[in-house]
Amino acid sequence: MKIHQLRALVAIADAGSVRGAARLLNSSPAAVTQSLQYLEEAVRMQLVARTSSGVTMTASGQTLLAHARLIVAQMTRAHQAVDAMRGDPRGRLSIAVTAWVAMTFLPEAAARFRERMPDIQLEVFEGLLAIANPRLRDGSLDIFVGRQSPGTAGCEFNYRPLFSSSLAIVARQDHPRADSRSLTDLLDLDWLVALDSETEGQAPYRMFVRHGLRAPRSIHFLHSLTVALPLLKRMDMVSIFPWPLIELCAARDGLCAIPVREQLDDSTVGIITRAGEPTDAAASCFIDCLIETIRDESWARTPDTLRATHSVEILV
Repeated sequence: MKIHQLRALVAIADAGSVRGAARLLNSSPAAVTQSLQYLEEAVRMQLVARTSSGVTMTASGQTLLAHARLIVAQMTRAHQAVDAMRGDPRGRLSIAVTAWVAMTFLPEAAARFRERMPDIQLEVFEGLLAIANPRLRDGSLDIFVGRQSPGTAGCEFNYRPLFSSSLAIVARQDHPRADSRSLTDLLDLDWLVALDSETEGQAPYRMFVRHGLRAPRSIHFLHSLTVALPLLKRMDMVSIFPWPLIELCAARDGLCAIPVREQLDDSTVGIITRAGEPTDAAASCFIDCLIETIRDESWARTPDTLRATHSVEILV
């Protein structure tokens, strides 16, 4: 197996076709097809199934693809590390950032980073567990600034805590149950929660079990705050937000926290990276810029930042 063959496999999976992979690799369809054929010959298995609408990975292809992504990502990082040692840092830094940090500290941290590394291209994702963790694993994400998934510390991911805050149940301000004082009053509602792929979405259910209650009749999963806000504003759904996000969204988006007496879990946000790998110059620089921004009270913080940090314990 050769690195250009693995790159071809990754590109085919991402593009869904040989022609699309050729465009991603700035190559020709014939060269991509040849790389794939040589790779299939090397492993003596069919990796890609051709269809009239494109290509799909076979079971063998999916297995090799997971390793190929890691290898390709690691080679990219190696090239970037060599460029940095030559004093010419280039490449791309991929980060995922939880919503309330993106609304507050990210712009200033990104501005500082761009001043120090103007030739590094930033790629930013919404920092939800179901999006970030798979990308961390396959090497397509460098840094996740967000909530740690249960059971992942100390094994595959490094974790450095930044903030601690509590959670609350959120709904639109004129919700018919907005004044409820117990989770019991909310069991028959539609719940909208972020999917946690590590626990297969069971975290919301455990909150009710801990208080001796049955699970809600209807739980739906979200992968974007942009999707969640209009649903909460127009429907009788409820959701679970960290308090900093509620502080940011309450007045602007017409939401409120429902004052239930039950204690909800705390939420800790930190910097999460893959364990067992050196942190490259760009990632180290961004982490430094973010922590400096959090600690530095001299820069002109926006009203949003002040509102969000009112309910946050800073841990760095």
